[in-house]
Amino acid sequence: MGIKIAMDLDGVLSDSMGSWVRIWNTRHPYRQITVEDIHEWDFWKGLGISREEFNAVFDEVWRGWRDLAPLEDDIGGKVARLSALGRVDIVSGRTPRHLPYVKSWLKRHKIRYSSLILGVSRKSSLNHDVFIDDSPVEALSIAETARYVLLRDQPWNRLLRFNRFILRVGSLDEAYQRLVSEVFPEIV
Repeated sequence: MGIKIAMDLDGVLSDSMGSWVRIWNTRHPYRQITVEDIHEWDFWKGLGISREEFNAVFDEVWRGWRDLAPLEDDIGGKVARLSALGRVDIVSGRTPRHLPYVKSWLKRHKIRYSSLILGVSRKSSLNHDVFIDDSPVEALSIAETARYVLLRDQPWNRLLRFNRFILRVGSLDEAYQRLVSEVFPEIV
């Protein structure tokens, strides 16, 4: 069976923050931001907007799933390579009401998975061996359970202090390499 991998959606597979920023900039032409300007997880607070407004933009991002780019070329092939190591589940805090959009987006990009789990509030409560995520909050919580997090490098997680269970990766190819060489070398 191999290992159980929980892979995040936003900020790991999809460039949803790039789309979020484009929508924000269209609505606020005098308050432009870039993805690189996002230095903290709850960056929306610094914009002076509510969590509801932040999530409303995400609703628009996922309603426009056809225009949502993957973070990497051949994303489906890279997830398939990780699947050769075991079970890959797509696990996200994304609201379940986005399920039809998420499924369509995953299908369009040929991303195969064992399970799709949306609406997860605490990923550390799941029974996975390793997590691929971009959230510094989730990474710390998971690391406290002595399980590995391959933290997808993003501007909002660069201030995170690392420990032995948090490994920064720049791509899914690098995640694969670190899994087979450092985390679970016995699986290949």
